[in-house]
Amino acid sequence: MKNVSFTKLNPEDQTLINEAEKVLINGYDPYSQFYVGCVLVTKKGNIYRGVNINTCAYGGICAERSAICQMVTNGEYHIKKLAIIAKSEYFKVKIHSGPCGICRQLIWEFAELIKDDIEILISDSDKEKVLITSIKKLHPLGFGPRLCFGKYRKYLRV
Repeated sequence: MKNVSFTKLNPEDQTLINEAEKVLINGYDPYSQFYVGCVLVTKKGNIYRGVNINTCAYGGICAERSAICQMVTNGEYHIKKLAIIAKSEYFKVKIHSGPCGICRQLIWEFAELIKDDIEILISDSDKEKVLITSIKKLHPLGFGPRLCFGKYRKYLRV
């Protein structure tokens, strides 16, 4: 894991974070007003966007899972990279608001399916600092298809 200045990122990574920032305003969280945007790029170069949605019943979906759902809905399974940014109406998000545990498990699942690590960029709300990491670093000792499916691996779609 390493922290870098947004301005030191390559143009592709800056674009991904900017796209995540653009979509986060579409998030639905009238209760805490904590909005998250996620953009992922696939091996094919397609981009999928997601936002968080939270309800008064304290249930919802994170931006990362929302973007992954968009990807899978379109028949893709190979995540190359994710970019995440969070903002709040009440305070500046000066820390890196990374994927929650459920999202880490889902990202890990796809990393195992493609037998590769997945890079994750996590920006603070002002795009001053960006944490560059990966799912293997965020979710050490994770488990997924290789452990769960065994001889049933042939039934996986990828």
